[in-house]
Amino acid sequence: MTIRINPRKGVRAAALAAVALSLVLTSCSPPAASSGSGGDSLTIGMVGSTGDTQDPYQFQGSTSSSALFRQVFEGLAQRASDGSVKLALAESIEPNDTNDVWTITLRDGVKLHNGEKFIAEDVAESLRWMIDPENAFTYATQLDWLTSADQIEVVDDLTVKLNLAEPFGLVPEMLAMERINMRSIRNGATQEKPEGTGPFVLDSFTPGQEAKLTRFEDYWGEKPNIEHLKISYFTEQNAVTNAIRGGQIDVAQGIPFPEMPALEVDPNLELLVSDTAAYPIIAMNASNAPFDDVKVRQALRMSVDRERIVSNAFGGYASVANDFVGKNTSCAPPSVPQRKQDIAGAKALVAEAGAEGASVELVTDGAFPGMMEMAQLIADDAAKAGLNISVRKLDVATFLDRWLEWPFFISFTSSPYETTAKAHYLPGGSENGTAFDDAEYAELADKLYQATDAGEQCKLIEQMQTIEYERGGYLIPVYGQQITVHRSNVKGLEPDLYGRSAYVVTGVTVE
Repeated sequence: MTIRINPRKGVRAAALAAVALSLVLTSCSPPAASSGSGGDSLTIGMVGSTGDTQDPYQFQGSTSSSALFRQVFEGLAQRASDGSVKLALAESIEPNDTNDVWTITLRDGVKLHNGEKFIAEDVAESLRWMIDPENAFTYATQLDWLTSADQIEVVDDLTVKLNLAEPFGLVPEMLAMERINMRSIRNGATQEKPEGTGPFVLDSFTPGQEAKLTRFEDYWGEKPNIEHLKISYFTEQNAVTNAIRGGQIDVAQGIPFPEMPALEVDPNLELLVSDTAAYPIIAMNASNAPFDDVKVRQALRMSVDRERIVSNAFGGYASVANDFVGKNTSCAPPSVPQRKQDIAGAKALVAEAGAEGASVELVTDGAFPGMMEMAQLIADDAAKAGLNISVRKLDVATFLDRWLEWPFFISFTSSPYETTAKAHYLPGGSENGTAFDDAEYAELADKLYQATDAGEQCKLIEQMQTIEYERGGYLIPVYGQQITVHRSNVKGLEPDLYGRSAYVVTGVTVE
């Protein structure tokens, strides 16, 4: 059975409200802690990486890392499944009138997994570590509005004050990024094995193989219904498919689209299908030939048959995209023409750039459904325009070790726009694999991060997306849907705008 859910109807209103909350974000009351009555076990299966660790700040960007850290660690705020910002470890995040001093009040009574109280010193230490240049935290650019450790002030055990050098209007949104986790290294905990506050305690972990976790009975929020959680890691998507078919796992992340028809008629399985802001994007490094010429980037975009990618690579579980990062904001898309395949136009641009016969290698780990098929279709279309593309598949760990070094590779986005802009399009961004460095875009981004009015933010985002469309470094042919396959006795999985349906399991029960 297939359950199709389009969360976007509620997302626009919810996300717009979230933007408005960037000026003042407070919680009415903490969620009631449930008894966690379920005693069952749940096993999630997905492609893993041998490079994963227990340290939330040594994060390769793999889905397997995200799935593990989601259970063990939390942020001060987080993104809900509909894209809105909600408070987590923070009870309130409030600015002064000029947005240059933000006060964070923590929930009282939150415990770490070792039984110690989670306090403001843990927040300060976490933030200071992440912004310290010596630590080279991959996602430090998301916190670049904190320019010095001295700006992070511990007022008391439940209060942290951020004294910024200049106004910044999107502090809650930045703190809600999934990589900005809080942890503690007090009282015997270490950087390699820190203490978290999440709904599950990590019992054992073998990178690339499995993680075993147990429900945290002193969790501050809604306790999980399941008592034991196991995440099984596989090297290939087909192995995940075989495991869900054979009953070795209960929930599967990343099933190849050609497998869907057979799984859809299996009486023991259900499919949860939803639109998401999580999809693959093809990065063309603008500092390397031939992509240092915008005409070549435009030619590749023009050569692609997007409808064929939707049908042949994604089995229809996608919609046509238009080379700007979308579906991750409540704002209307920019008014630009939809790109369609134009081989003659693409060939002309390649000729103008003097790039006829140029050879490039498209690198991917193939970790997400449709990636390999999409890569080959792009290569086939590019050949018609005079570009020779060879596709190279690597294992996840090898691919991620040189993630931003590949001149031409398939990346992935699954973040709100304000996070994506910092990571993908600004110099020094943690995921700027295209070497994109555009003065006009950077100026607009600077205005966006100081703005607090939702209407003004949308006008800026529209202009930024137009630049992405005109001269950005990404080919974004489609917006893929997320499909989570689960056994029919697993209840409570929900659609998620950022592709986390398979591993957001607090409300899940096993009948």
